[in-house]
Amino acid sequence: MKRRMATRLNIAYKLAPARLDWMEASIPKLNKVIDVDHLHDGALQIIRVIRPEWAQERLHYKIFTDGITNRLIGVYRDDMKDMILIRVYGENTDLFIDRQMEFRNMRTMYKANLSAPIYCTFTNGISYGFTPGKVLDERMVRDTKISALIAENMAKMHTLKPMVSSVSTEFPTAEPHQCLFPGIDKFLGLIASAFTVKLSCQKQKCFCYLDNLQEQANFLKAELQMLNSPIVFCHNDLLLKNILYDESQNKVTFIDFEYSDYNYQAFDIANHFCEFCGVDNFEPSLYPSKDFQLRWLRIYLQKWNSHNDITPTAAELEQSVESLYDVVSRFALASHLYWGLWAVVQANNSSIDFNYLGFAHKRLEEYFKRKHELFGKNNHHKH
Repeated sequence: MKRRMATRLNIAYKLAPARLDWMEASIPKLNKVIDVDHLHDGALQIIRVIRPEWAQERLHYKIFTDGITNRLIGVYRDDMKDMILIRVYGENTDLFIDRQMEFRNMRTMYKANLSAPIYCTFTNGISYGFTPGKVLDERMVRDTKISALIAENMAKMHTLKPMVSSVSTEFPTAEPHQCLFPGIDKFLGLIASAFTVKLSCQKQKCFCYLDNLQEQANFLKAELQMLNSPIVFCHNDLLLKNILYDESQNKVTFIDFEYSDYNYQAFDIANHFCEFCGVDNFEPSLYPSKDFQLRWLRIYLQKWNSHNDITPTAAELEQSVESLYDVVSRFALASHLYWGLWAVVQANNSSIDFNYLGFAHKRLEEYFKRKHELFGKNNHHKH
């Protein structure tokens, strides 16, 4: 879990690559490695560089334990609003996270007033500002007011056009490409080449046969590409702990952009809905109802249309809401497959105390269940 500053959103913001290069050069890059077993000592080394005026005897530390990808520690003096966050990357996460891309995304989001500033990078991590606010829970994300703010914020984010793409070497001169299926292919390659974890039960093992998962990826690609969901700049990991609500300002802020990239619009929405089910205790029954989704999607499309100068009639808007609902329902499959594969890879690489294989099993089980519900007898792919 990471926190960043909540400020005004700048719509359709573009940043030239040359400007990005200058901004990157202006941020210190420290040749330091922080040992995850000595986070306090490592954090102190970073603070001595970026805040040399801070007296060591006045420092306070807060370790955040919610994350399941990285380690995060905050350092502050008397007021937590001045906290500096220091994130140590998880073991081998560079296998599937482009840290250079993440850095550029964070800089772009900061210039668009969407996140806090970056203070420095170091060999195995990054330091940036703290964003005050309350992390959402299963109740808050369903709140009528808060969920409307989330829908509007996502629509705004989807209009940003940072001129960086992880899968298109020709961008920005060409249209950006989606990162969903390249990401799935990367996970499948990592599972095939380096998977050494012994699965704990036969039921889990049946979901991890590589040929079956590859077939599922091929099936999804064929089905979802036909839906023509727009490719926009997405968060891609909008779980509840990556959303902060500031009640005093009545605003939400998205945090943690390490998976952010161009992707299908419907995936970002579907993935957020899937995250209603939780992470530590994944419970599929918590997936939002159709009525909730339709209300959420109506708010999203109203904001999306406004920023894209689209003025549909009331009937056209309702038709668009229903159509987007159908597309999002199918893209929920991609969320389950993507994070199921991600968890299998993490089981083989991460030292964080989390049941990755159990999580993978639940997400993949839900994938097959929903796939059967959506495609039924027309689905000729094995499960």
